[in-house]
Amino acid sequence: HGPSANAMAFHVADASVAIAEAVKRGAVPVHGPVGPMELNIPAIEGIGGSNLYLVDKAGEHAIYDIDFRAVPGATPNDNSVGLHTIDHLTHNVNRGRMNHWAEFYERIFNFREIRFFDIEGQSTALVSKAMTAPDNKIRIPLNESQDEHSQIEEFLRAYNGEGIQHIALATDDIFATVDALRANGVRFQDTIEAYFDLIDQRLPGHGHDVAEMRKRRILIDGAPETGGGLLLQIFTENMVGPIFFEIIQRKGNDGFGEGNFKALFESLELDQMRRGVIPGKAA
Repeated sequence: HGPSANAMAFHVADASVAIAEAVKRGAVPVHGPVGPMELNIPAIEGIGGSNLYLVDKAGEHAIYDIDFRAVPGATPNDNSVGLHTIDHLTHNVNRGRMNHWAEFYERIFNFREIRFFDIEGQSTALVSKAMTAPDNKIRIPLNESQDEHSQIEEFLRAYNGEGIQHIALATDDIFATVDALRANGVRFQDTIEAYFDLIDQRLPGHGHDVAEMRKRRILIDGAPETGGGLLLQIFTENMVGPIFFEIIQRKGNDGFGEGNFKALFESLELDQMRRGVIPGKAA
């Protein structure tokens, strides 16, 4: 794949029991070399040939205590930008494979489908199925292109196959987090100006300063008038090969910014047109 997200891990109660059950359900175990003083962590084959590790906290030490030593005097918040958990891991899959990977997570880990999107831009389209673990702590949206020109297909070509498209990280103050990340040199995707012009019309009563969102290019979605809450999100430029990060703050909304999908899809299409990836007028 080149630069990639070549592994992820699920925290389980007992890794030995979990790997045995996963294999029993049809998972393919991964047996890699283990060096001196390295932990032997069980894994199965995941999306795009990546490793999916099953990690517990057996014994008196946490997993990182084995291989790392804390720097004396350092605290967890010394260099914090406010990020605290992984919110979701979005996969891009080959055409015709979305249901395959949905069934994989259902069969091996008892995931269930919580969202389905069908997004059409001016020239391209995609479908997306969001899966979640039984405890709702692991969310995995699966994106599949409906044509050969979409940004999903462009990712698959650049990545040389299926894989993790972006990693969403959660914060409790997206404005402060984005400011801190920009100060650290992180570059974010832009959004068309018309998006911000229409926020008040699309989400009346959202209660946020549109000028501050516009300045930072932060997106907003939800259904505040019907009790559906809000979420705020922004996406970085590509950082690991074609992989990027999402910063997300949830305010009572458990979606994925589906109201933003079409606006984002069309803005990415405009970028693809400018670069000549798909035919159309460059804006």
